[in-house]
Amino acid sequence: MKPKKKKTKVNIFLFILFLFSLSFRLSFLSTRPIGLTPDEAAQGYSAYSILKTAKDEWGQTLPLNLRSFGDFKPPLQTYLMIPSVAVFGLNTFSIRLPNALLGSLAPLALFFLAQTLFSFPVAIISSLLLATSPWHIPLSRGAFEANLTVFFFSVGFLFLLKSFKKNHSRLSPLLAALFLGLNLFSYHSAKLITPVFVFLFFLFFSPPKKSLSNLFPYLKKHFLFIFPFLFFLIFAYSSFFTGGQKRGLDIAVFNPTDSWQALKDQRWQALQTGLPSGLARLFHNKATYTITQISKNYLSYLSPEFFITQGPLEATYGMIPGRGVLWYWQLPLLLFGAFIAFKKKNHRSLFLLLLLLLAPLPASLSKGFRAANRVAIMMPWLSLFTAWSLFTLYQTIPIRLKKGALILFFLVFSLFFVFFLEDYFILGPSHQAQAMLYGRCQAIQQVLEKSPTEGKIIVSRRLSEPQAYVLFCLSYPPQKAQSSTPAWLSYQDQNLSFLDQLGQYQLDRFHFQGINLPEDLRDQATLIGTPEDFAAHPEIALETIYYPNGKPAVQIYFPDLVSVNKNE
Repeated sequence: MKPKKKKTKVNIFLFILFLFSLSFRLSFLSTRPIGLTPDEAAQGYSAYSILKTAKDEWGQTLPLNLRSFGDFKPPLQTYLMIPSVAVFGLNTFSIRLPNALLGSLAPLALFFLAQTLFSFPVAIISSLLLATSPWHIPLSRGAFEANLTVFFFSVGFLFLLKSFKKNHSRLSPLLAALFLGLNLFSYHSAKLITPVFVFLFFLFFSPPKKSLSNLFPYLKKHFLFIFPFLFFLIFAYSSFFTGGQKRGLDIAVFNPTDSWQALKDQRWQALQTGLPSGLARLFHNKATYTITQISKNYLSYLSPEFFITQGPLEATYGMIPGRGVLWYWQLPLLLFGAFIAFKKKNHRSLFLLLLLLLAPLPASLSKGFRAANRVAIMMPWLSLFTAWSLFTLYQTIPIRLKKGALILFFLVFSLFFVFFLEDYFILGPSHQAQAMLYGRCQAIQQVLEKSPTEGKIIVSRRLSEPQAYVLFCLSYPPQKAQSSTPAWLSYQDQNLSFLDQLGQYQLDRFHFQGINLPEDLRDQATLIGTPEDFAAHPEIALETIYYPNGKPAVQIYFPDLVSVNKNE
């Protein structure tokens, strides 16, 4: 095939692939996933506030480490939201749009990376796998910053790989540094894993000479990448001195503020069985406990339960509970590929295996396990390694059977994909609504419709960072928010991790606190809370917002409602 004709066909394929990816990431974007998480609402409002005032809701000018509600979020997602919020206003669609677009572009980036690393067939397969991934599609459809790393890693490493080639464009190392540098600001774990992956890329594709005398020429050769990337790295790591370390310590397995109660219980049980105190301390101490927890966490991300049978433990990031993050047929292919890579000592496939094995390390240092967002960086490497394994297997099939094998694979793949689409778009709302905190915005907007200007409104802290929903759902004027937030900093003075742990705080007529009945009824306040807030007082007449499965999500008490049900 002539080069020009082949290039035209490739461009057509990429255009169709982009439209295909986009269709599954933009369709029903406002309602799938159903609901809105506090992280989405907080980042969206920060983008809105910066757009209007060049400051976030806390009054910080163009921050590189957003306080948010106390978790100090990386800034990239928020700043990417600003253009779409400017065009479409502050709503669920506008804040999810940037991630959906970059999620649709990620398969294209992976195509070029796979083509550079392996071959054209592997590039086609890997890009299709990522475009249809039951892991990547859900994470691309919410304002989930973890998914950004898939795009920025893929593009950054593509240009880095190009910069290792002779007669490369001078833009290649600069673009590599730009995309990999921006990736440092996409997600907390990216700050840890990006430098490691960059080091491995240099080690595999452009190893330095052993002699120290060659160090300066080596650094000079890669100066256009190393210097700007170090610039990004210093800025990213500076966040650890401006609040970022607080979030890291809060979620770390070895959190020094923890009571280590589980460890104490284990040691006490060992002593009760007659084990000498010295041995009990040897077997059950902070070091052994931490290593055990990290090992359990790490292995959970490489387990069949996570990959195939059960998936992540929660649906907070739009994932489908009880569904693995990979297709059933991927696991045998991954095992086959690993066997072939070691047997043939394939340099590049072994490199991919190393990336896959290292990717869960930052997540394993965090509390909890099997969180799909924390190991999002695995997605491009899993797609790429599966594609290489599949193509390698295809090459071993006799010629007379190749066509039948292709047809069979296409039918099996299509069947799996159709069932996934039904799970996500049709059945998903019933399974995801509670984890995605459905009903918060609806309740706040309903209250404002009935009580637009006057009256105290108490919002239960059980609703999880309720101030984020009030700010976002009402497009609250940023200047007014910035005048209220200094008083909220008392949460920090009390050594609390998150704002909603504060006993009581206020935003104009909204009071965020625990609901105390029947005392709150005397204030003639409107109450917004969970069913648990009102469970002890079934006699109170409430308006209820329901989850799609019919269970109550959020309940509202209006002072002008009859306070006693008349069902007697």
